[in-house]
Amino acid sequence: MLSYDVVVIGSGPAGENGAIQAALLGKKVALVEKEAVPGGASANTGTIPSKALRETALAIQQARSRDAHGIEVRVSGTVTVPELMGRRGLVTAREHSRIRSALNHAGVEMFRGIASFVDPHTIRVAVPDGGQQDLHAEVVLLATGTRPFHPPQYSIDNARVYDSDSILMLDRIPRSLAILGGGVAGCEYASIFAALGVKVAIIDSKDRLLPWLDAELSLAMQDSFDVLGITRHQVTRAVKLERGERDVLVTLADESRLVAEKVLVAAGRIGNVEALNLANAGLKATDKGLLEVNSHYQTTVPHVYAAGDLVGFPGLASSSMEQGRVAMNHACGGNRKQKLPELLPVGIYTIPELSSVGESEEALKAKGRDYVVGRASLVENARANLVGEAVGFLKLLADPANGAILGVHCIGPHASDTVHLGQAVMALGGDLRFFAETVFNYPTLQEAYKYAAFDALDRIRDRGGNVTPIDRAAAK
Repeated sequence: MLSYDVVVIGSGPAGENGAIQAALLGKKVALVEKEAVPGGASANTGTIPSKALRETALAIQQARSRDAHGIEVRVSGTVTVPELMGRRGLVTAREHSRIRSALNHAGVEMFRGIASFVDPHTIRVAVPDGGQQDLHAEVVLLATGTRPFHPPQYSIDNARVYDSDSILMLDRIPRSLAILGGGVAGCEYASIFAALGVKVAIIDSKDRLLPWLDAELSLAMQDSFDVLGITRHQVTRAVKLERGERDVLVTLADESRLVAEKVLVAAGRIGNVEALNLANAGLKATDKGLLEVNSHYQTTVPHVYAAGDLVGFPGLASSSMEQGRVAMNHACGGNRKQKLPELLPVGIYTIPELSSVGESEEALKAKGRDYVVGRASLVENARANLVGEAVGFLKLLADPANGAILGVHCIGPHASDTVHLGQAVMALGGDLRFFAETVFNYPTLQEAYKYAAFDALDRIRDRGGNVTPIDRAAAK
């Protein structure tokens, strides 16, 4: 048996960064990965591959918007999804190389195989050649991630009915696609395939897609779906799928029906815990295969930690990285990162993008917190017009008493990048006056912050607030 201070199971964002953090703190670390390549779902089946397809779809949509300049773009009916993801192979290969290099540089020892608990401190690795290797661990970090959940009534066959992983391996672009589920994956793929010219219908049980977002943001996304020609069936669900010779007949709970060539089941995700033999460690997962943890990402067994998608919301690569670092700082006595930052941005890669950080209007109302709203339309933004994506807005929520930024919400080109400026100002205690007084490069998308701040300051002035409004002429 080999002995380690820390054994990490899984090499996705949480596992990779947790392992490196522990090694940097002087610990002897082993990492176990069941697949032949590292990176988990983020690099191999989720984040990178889906964004590669999105970039192609976005480029096609942008080119189509330039019809007035004599440019005509169409997608061949025989092109495959992998062919449209031309940069996926390059980007994924670079990710694999980067991860291996980072782990090697930190001194992390890597094992290929399926890991399971023999007892709370012993991990057995079943290696591909049929052998096994036992590892003793003082500390264990579980970062095995999640996979698409398969509701049994839908019988996913990867021929007519797909999940959010297998949809990327379609043999060709379908004529039509029905998406069951209006979560992040469902909404992202709806806009991507619609931008590729596919007739898309999305079915969701809620009255608003992504209802946990600021309402104005999610409603704006729904409007953008309408522009893309996406049909929305809301407050209902699919109760029956009937495979025909060429298409699938989808029957909804309200007894309406629709026909689609392909169906994507986007019904959430479930934790990868079956092989772990959690009971041998004294652990039990939830019915969704997730593990409950405290603020340090400790499970109910103190020396066993869990991070990343395996612990549930928000289930983002960005937060997973930090969770792994926080967990191993706590486990290994480090003082570099003791908790996750309060301000966690959310980026949703629909077309157009959505992003937010901080409070929503609904959350502030529920808390009884007074606030003002400042908006800047990207229709009036020169850079957005230059790149042919003059859609969306930037919205600031601020405290009328002192101008403190309470929330930032944006939809439009590069929203997931744009939100970071607001996040930084919030984290550093800045207020509306920072944006109003700052000189931004012109033309840029970020200058929308200045005009959203002007709008909010005007509203504070109209209410007789004590934040001194900025003179527009002087600030410009």
